[in-house]
Amino acid sequence: MENVEKYQIKALKKQIFVTNLKAWIIGVILIAEILFIGVFFAKSGLLGKVSTAGQKVAVIHYNKEVTEAYTSKIMEQMERLKKDKSYKEILFVMASPGGSPTASEELSEYLKSYQREKPITMYVASIAASGGYYIASAVKPLIANKNAIIGSIGVIMPHYNLGELAKKVGITEDYLAAGKYKKPISMFKEIDDENRKYMTEHLLKPTYENFVNAVATNRGLSRERLLPFADGKIYIANAPEIRGVLVDEISSLYKVKKALRKRYGTTLTFSEIEIEKKYPFLPEVKVDIGLGALLDGLRMK
Repeated sequence: MENVEKYQIKALKKQIFVTNLKAWIIGVILIAEILFIGVFFAKSGLLGKVSTAGQKVAVIHYNKEVTEAYTSKIMEQMERLKKDKSYKEILFVMASPGGSPTASEELSEYLKSYQREKPITMYVASIAASGGYYIASAVKPLIANKNAIIGSIGVIMPHYNLGELAKKVGITEDYLAAGKYKKPISMFKEIDDENRKYMTEHLLKPTYENFVNAVATNRGLSRERLLPFADGKIYIANAPEIRGVLVDEISSLYKVKKALRKRYGTTLTFSEIEIEKKYPFLPEVKVDIGLGALLDGLRMK
């Protein structure tokens, strides 16, 4: 009886060994097949195409006057996108006539820093003038639609003299101030020569110098190379004289997106990023004031 039990135990061990051996062989075969399929797809390029699924490029439109409030909203959204690894790049579409010098500087420096972590493609759709160009110059290459308005590098401070109107309606100006230059400008009289010189030397010229130096640095140009194009003039983007100075490439939004798909794969998707909440129940109001009036009203011209 004891010999029978020993025989049965021995037979059972042998059966377990054979079963484990078969399972091991089947496992090796399956692993080999998986590796073979992986190598096949990798060599055929199909594996690379599959891997791009879910990859996105965020499209940000800067299509307003440059203000600190709007620039802050842009940067907040870009910070969120920086953390999202599914976004491979930012497509920054510029369409701004300019605005605040400080906001332009803030966003320009932010974009330069941002590119160390996530790439940015800069495309000027319609206009990058004054502060708008200040911002756009932070990214190279600077790509533009051939009909886009480029440049307007300069600074302006509008002043309106309402003195005659004030006399007619019986308004007089009255104020208290300590310090000779505390109130250099009044809307009820012309700026005198002394205060004009003071405002020019202490505000307009330093701001202009900062503007020119920032663009020269951003574009990798010497100050001397940039100065002929920094006198407030505007240019159409495909003007030969600004090629390689203010603009690097002429293209279209469709071609820019096509190039990005070629870089990341045909399954790449573009996601339009909403900067401000839109309320569809409110009618959109458009006012055409003309290019001249638009540029004359800029704080940076």
